[in-house]
Order: sequence, then C-alpha cells, then structure tokens
Amino acid sequence: MDITTRLTRLATLNAIGEVLNREADFSSAVRPTLIRLIELVDLTAGWVFQTNVSKGDSHQGSFSLAAYSGLPPALMRDDLEPLCKGGCECQSMLKGGELERGVNMVTCSRLASAIGDKGGLEIHASVPLLGRSGPVGILNLTAPGDTRFDDETLSFLNVVGKQVGIAFERSRLQEERTEEARYAAVLEERQRIAQEMHDQVAQLLFAADLSLEVARSRGDDETRERSLSNASESVRSALLELRALVEVLRPAELSGGLHPALTRLADRTSGSVGVHLDAEELDLSPSHSDALYRIAQEALHNALRHARAQNIWLRLRRMRGRLELRVEDDGRGLPVGLKSVGLGIDRMRAHAENIGGSFQIKTRDAGGALVLIEVPWPSS
Repeated sequence: MDITTRLTRLATLNAIGEVLNREADFSSAVRPTLIRLIELVDLTAGWVFQTNVSKGDSHQGSFSLAAYSGLPPALMRDDLEPLCKGGCECQSMLKGGELERGVNMVTCSRLASAIGDKGGLEIHASVPLLGRSGPVGILNLTAPGDTRFDDETLSFLNVVGKQVGIAFERSRLQEERTEEARYAAVLEERQRIAQEMHDQVAQLLFAADLSLEVARSRGDDETRERSLSNASESVRSALLELRALVEVLRPAELSGGLHPALTRLADRTSGSVGVHLDAEELDLSPSHSDALYRIAQEALHNALRHARAQNIWLRLRRMRGRLELRVEDDGRGLPVGLKSVGLGIDRMRAHAENIGGSFQIKTRDAGGALVLIEVPWPSS
C-alpha cells in the first residue's frame, strides 16, 4: 500500500471518528458517517442494517435499516421495500456467525430481485459492525459494475466496521442508562408525591374532620357555623392540593406535538385560576418537547400549590438564536429560604440542561414568580 493510500485511509478514519463522537445518538450519527465514508473511498452507494440483539446471544435478533445513501431507483421503490422486506445472504451469514470480517457478496438477492433501474450495481461488500460483545449490524458498500474489493480494502473496511460497531454499542448503553435514570426519577417522584399527600392533604383532611367534630358536639349556632365553614375551607384546600398533584403526574401526551399538549395542560389547569397560553407551533425534537412540557407542568403545579396565584401566563416563543419558555404568576412570590426540592427546581433545571438550555426562577417586578428557560436555537 502506497503512502498516499495510507494517508487517505487514516484521514477517513479520523473523519468518521469525528462524526461518531459529535453525535451521541447512533441513529443521528450513522447516516452522516455512511455518506462521509462513501465520499472518501470513492464509492456510489451504501446501506447499514442494525440488529435488535437478544441478550446472551449476539448472533440472534431481527434487522432494521439504519441508514442508506446513493441508492438507485430500484432499491428506493415502495418505501425501500427491496431493502426492508425479507432477509438476505449477509444477514443470514451474520446470524449464523459466519460474517466475521468484510467479504465481497458476489450474489446479492436484493440486487438480483430488484425491479427497475439499478444504477449498474451488481455486487456489494458486506462488513460486520463489531462491538466489544459481538456483531451489532452490517455495512454494505457498492459501486457500479463488477467492483470487487481487494483484501487490503476489506481490512480497512473491517476497521471502519469496528469503529461504527463500538459507537452503536456505546449509544445503546447510553440509552439503557438513560432509561434507568428515568425509572429512578419516576420512583423518586412517586415517593415525593406520596410524602406531599401525607404532609399536606392528610393534614387538611384531619383539620376538616376536627372542625366537623366540633360542629357536631357544640350546641350553639355560631360555633357550629364557624366550624362547618372551617371544614369546608379545609376540604377545598385538600381538593386543590390533589388537583395539583394529579396534574404533575399526568403523562406528557406529546404524540401530536408540544403545542397541543400545552393547550391541554392549560385547559386542565384553568378553573380556580386563569391560565393564559401564548405558544408558537414549533417543530421540536421529542427530547426538547418532553423537557419543555415537564418544566411547564412543574411550574404550573408550583403556581397552583404554593403561590395561590389568580393568573398564570405560559409563553413559548422563538427568539433570535434561542427558544424561550416563560411561566409567570401573580401569586405570593418566592418563599424566604427557597428550597429546590420543595418547588422541583432541581428537576426543572435538569430538564433544561438536558437539552442544552439555561434555567432561572425569580420574583417578578409586578409580584409573583417567573420561571424562565432559554434554549439555543438556530435563527430561521
């Protein structure tokens, strides 16, 4: 191998490594990685299968198309059906433990059975994506005609396959850790809600019970009327507490987007307070939508439970270079000796930081509290 080829391949590995390291999520990284590889090694097309591996058996599991680039019309037809439907030789080899290094697939059933313009593609190279625990997918690369890859090229592609495979494994591990963290957060939230119900709702109901007992046992009308009034107020307060606690436990309901979810949240919260929603309809990622919804949900809960507000303003808008979420109320303002646990500040801050945003909570000039979230966002 000449020095030019060595330098080119080294540069290719570095470029691919930069793409994989820049994107923590494999699904976001694999397509730009594939495009970069095809450009750097002067090929035409490629596609990547990833496996859904069963624990304890690295050669089993179903396949899904993770990325593709440069495909001819024959492979693109019917929503990529030629690549997505059924199995093929390279998948069978990987499942059988036979695809341990890159090979030239002289016969490819997908190319052979494809109908229409194949762009001159006849064969492809199949390279296993190898993680530390075994194969996690397949990289297929091709060029027009009877293009075969020599042993040195296949060896280089094996290195690429290991690089991509480890990135996939790292992404899967991160997803598992994120899921575990979410589960732990749910358990913590349930414990917090249970404690709040005990501390707040139970105390209010106990006070109502005492007032009713006084009303039942005292004979004079004035005492009875005052006790009944106190009991009624305690029950109303308990209902308000329960309503706020139930609201913060509701699922995000984000299948239709953030704007409809915020509209439902505002409608459910309106009643005892006026909720004024001013939100732009924005095309946001699921992670951004979920984080912003959770912050709005927690902030509304605080305004209902702690601030005794009459009005709450919920605003989501796109500013120059950023998104801004504001939740304001005209309540009692921030308490002295503010505790992050009591107002869920740690959770709101964590949601904001998870999407690269900043978090502030402060007293409004006009009274009440303001929760402000700013998230970097490209200007349109």
